[in-house]
Amino acid sequence: MTTNIPYDKVGIADFDTTDIFSQVELFNSTIPDITTEDFEVAANTTLKTYAVVGLNAAGKLVMATDDVVGGARATNALTLTAVGTANETVTIGSTVYKLVAAPAAGYDVKIGATTAETTANLIAAINGDPAGLGTLYGAATVEHPSVEARLNAAGVIGLVADVPGTAGNAIATTETSAVGSFATTTMTGGLDAVGIQAIGVAVAGIVTDGANPKRIPVYRSGNFNPAALVWDPSFDTLAKQCAAFRGAPTPTNIIIRPRL
Repeated sequence: MTTNIPYDKVGIADFDTTDIFSQVELFNSTIPDITTEDFEVAANTTLKTYAVVGLNAAGKLVMATDDVVGGARATNALTLTAVGTANETVTIGSTVYKLVAAPAAGYDVKIGATTAETTANLIAAINGDPAGLGTLYGAATVEHPSVEARLNAAGVIGLVADVPGTAGNAIATTETSAVGSFATTTMTGGLDAVGIQAIGVAVAGIVTDGANPKRIPVYRSGNFNPAALVWDPSFDTLAKQCAAFRGAPTPTNIIIRPRL
């Protein structure tokens, strides 16, 4: 389709100043063609008429958001059942911690008189706790660059990636200890943070419950006045609203033009 609109590519949304809204109306023009498509709405969701909507991870209709949400940090756990033996190691990523009677080199960790003490010393070394530097672990040790450690339970060291994302799932976690074991050989559970991409505009409002699936039509193309749409609060500037549909998948072809 050939139009006189400069932003006529699928998934592109922006505005120019050649056309204006004479009032707060929904459509600025009939170019591009106004089209709709039906979608199932997510359970326990309220959508108002002309709400800017997207699809959640399950492919169900929800409010689109500009916020980065849903990220999770990867985790793992090391369980110790005894104090440990000299020269046993714990490896997190590329950092190797070695159990010793008396710390000398970097990443040496003192074997405690009890399991609780060895656990605490390892946590101190991983986190770079200054209180233990040179006594509970080697003076040349620095804080782990990718994870932090915490006490999950007696003898259990919980590891949490410093930042959310799937990259944390690639952090290897291994040991050579007869009394220690990781839950898994790498960190797990990391999720990348994402928003909900705008893919259309709800033609009608709806309220759903958890038992009865409902579908509504959604505008997938058209030339819209942002002032007439219902936005998630995260779209808190005109610039964000004008860019809301940029990058949306085919067949979204929505143009946003503000009233002048």
